[in-house]
Amino acid sequence: MTATGAPAPHAAHDGAQARRGLVLLAMTGSLSMIFIDMTVVGVALPRIGASLGMDDVGQAWIVTSYLLALASLMAIGGRVGDLVGKVPAFVAGVAAFAAASAVCAFARDGTQMIAGRVLQGVAACLMQPASGALVIGAFAPGERGKAMAAYVGIPMVFMALGPAVGGIIVEGWGWKWVFLLNLPVAAAAVILTLVARPRDSRSPDRHIDWLGGVLLMLGLPPLVFGIQQLGAARADGSLRWDDPLTLAALAGGAVSLAAFVRRQWNHPRPLLRLRLFADHALAADAVVIMCMQFAMTGLVVAGSLYAQDVLGYSPTEAGASLLPMLAPVILVVHVAGRWYDRAGVRAPATWGTAMASGGMLVQAMGAWAQSYPVMAVGMFVLGLGIAFTMSPTNTDALGRVPHSERGQVSGLVQTMRQVGGSVGVATVAAAVAISMGAFTRAERLEDPASVARLRAMLRSGDATARADASSDADFAAVKRASARAYAVGYGVAAVGTASALFAVRRWMRPGKPVT
Repeated sequence: MTATGAPAPHAAHDGAQARRGLVLLAMTGSLSMIFIDMTVVGVALPRIGASLGMDDVGQAWIVTSYLLALASLMAIGGRVGDLVGKVPAFVAGVAAFAAASAVCAFARDGTQMIAGRVLQGVAACLMQPASGALVIGAFAPGERGKAMAAYVGIPMVFMALGPAVGGIIVEGWGWKWVFLLNLPVAAAAVILTLVARPRDSRSPDRHIDWLGGVLLMLGLPPLVFGIQQLGAARADGSLRWDDPLTLAALAGGAVSLAAFVRRQWNHPRPLLRLRLFADHALAADAVVIMCMQFAMTGLVVAGSLYAQDVLGYSPTEAGASLLPMLAPVILVVHVAGRWYDRAGVRAPATWGTAMASGGMLVQAMGAWAQSYPVMAVGMFVLGLGIAFTMSPTNTDALGRVPHSERGQVSGLVQTMRQVGGSVGVATVAAAVAISMGAFTRAERLEDPASVARLRAMLRSGDATARADASSDADFAAVKRASARAYAVGYGVAAVGTASALFAVRRWMRPGKPVT
């Protein structure tokens, strides 16, 4: 209450809602679709590529195009939710996501597949900012930590399960079902939302900074493309450091992003209210989420490939090898939510980012030594860190502003998340590729085509091909070079978690959550 007895601005649309359980279920289901689509497709790429006639570069863009759409358009999605209402934006996003999933499932070539993935990303940008704001608005301040623990924690479980689920689906039903399973989930989310009728509000500010959106779209995709190209090799095995297209993409993307940041900081009605970061605690929440997503997304993609390249696992086994991250997320995420409700964000985030950094480094050592048990220990510790970090920081960020601005803040935070994820995938992949070149030269493997052939045979899932690869004279050297290259990739991912720890200790302050 204010001094005059009127409700405080934060409380205008807040407080326990009668059907808040249904709201939470619908929003959690939708976020699970978004999160699992970040990882489930990776293990299906070889089958999709073979079916649609796509080379390795085209297959990589199946993953990257989705992440880039999320990162480039999340801010606009949050702003649209503010203007038309969170519920209409959410329902439209879920319906569009289902339609885009059908486009992917029935794609006849690589162009249609990538177009479908971009449309999935666009739809997710309508869903995700609105869903987080609706969950926060449906629960009273004292319940938000537990609610957001479920809202964030359950989708993170699906994200961790993605590679294993993808392997089972691909081998049992075919790759099309990776996308078709989204349709019943989307239908259930829409029905639950219409039944629950969550509280909603619209922003009185009707302006959208379209030029800012254009600058973001002209900046981020070229930058990520340039980073990926740094690790791409020419036919002779040399890297593309001096390639004009790569340099132009990096320079053009950086300039456009700098112009975007400057415009958003100075514009009276920006697409992303970067001046909200004057609240250092909110800035810390966003930076921590971005850095953790940088590490997590890069790890999931690299980890699945490591298991096939080095450990010789099938796609299903490779996906299952990432499951040690899952158990601690299930066991601890609700503890993290209650901890946040009692003590605020700094304590759980400090422990979480510290454990995540330690887990990443342990995985790097295990990868170098080609020891899955060591890597599994690292994954378990990382899972603990994820659980203690992601839910409290998401809750804290959304709880710092009034209901009418939560779509804007959710869009801002989720943009930071997806920027971290897309840059993380590109950076870790480039680090692995560059390191692979260095380690193969150290092993005196002079024929890049032979190295690529052996790695493809290991990933094929065909027992005969694996046996042929293991009998090759260069097999041990290629396996050793691959293991060390992926270890470097894990080390690069650890930079993200360490940066998150620095942000927590530098900017977050002790204290109970904002109500």
